[in-house]
Amino acid sequence: MTEGLAVELAGLRSFSIVMPAYNVVTQRGERIFRETLESIAASCRYLQQHFPYTPEGELILISDGSTDRTCDVAMAGWPNAVPLQLVGLPTNVGIAAARNIGVRLAKGEVIFFCDADDLYRPEHLFLALSVLNQPLPEPYAPAYFGAVRTGVYCRDRLHPYWHKSLEQTLVLNLAVRREVHEFIGGFPEDEVFRQFRYGAEDVAYAYWLHQFCHTARLEQRTVEYRRFPNSVFDRQLKKFQAAPGTVADDLDEGDRQQEAQIRQIMATRLQELQAKAAQGVA
Repeated sequence: MTEGLAVELAGLRSFSIVMPAYNVVTQRGERIFRETLESIAASCRYLQQHFPYTPEGELILISDGSTDRTCDVAMAGWPNAVPLQLVGLPTNVGIAAARNIGVRLAKGEVIFFCDADDLYRPEHLFLALSVLNQPLPEPYAPAYFGAVRTGVYCRDRLHPYWHKSLEQTLVLNLAVRREVHEFIGGFPEDEVFRQFRYGAEDVAYAYWLHQFCHTARLEQRTVEYRRFPNSVFDRQLKKFQAAPGTVADDLDEGDRQQEAQIRQIMATRLQELQAKAAQGVA
């Protein structure tokens, strides 16, 4: 583990799944939302059946200012594989802030993320927690894995370069120790991230994460990243299916200014975190 993040190497006994949701029933439909909930429940049950002990788990669903039936469907549709904590925010604060609120309310030592329209496969929680409980091989010992990334399944055929890029930047396929999330300061809540039409919260989070912990990478595709009309994924599909550099982006001048702001924010926080780590501050 990078200096500044010293923790005990005890066996992990708890996990939390953080799910932001904003009018998902209206935008995606009740069936899609229920499929997501059931996939998470199935993964919880698989973990309970196959892990050598039963970690305490919870699902924290942050209704981010939803005005539809998202909360009602969640309450009625959750199979209760682990306790559900439903948090209704009075206004929409955005996916980054909603996730950060969820982590602050979480009790788990390990944090998982899932958006309200994606899917876990049954083995997802089991594999990630199994790896996080293992020490790093030599010559890294006595350091340990601070995070795990698994493979990502997409129904659309993507160019290998872009598929790998998604696997390295999404948080759907990520399991992270709580102290690592807290050390890097969580997801960026700057307004420019909400304004930028291609989103970049996951990219920034992955960038900081990579600098400050050992991340295990598993080839097994244990989550499904689903594409819906006019989603960020959908708007970039043509680029993702082509070789790098062969499809021109459609960013206008305003987009490029926002992109530059985002890069500066990422660089500034990285400098702050490097100073924090050098001082041995957890």
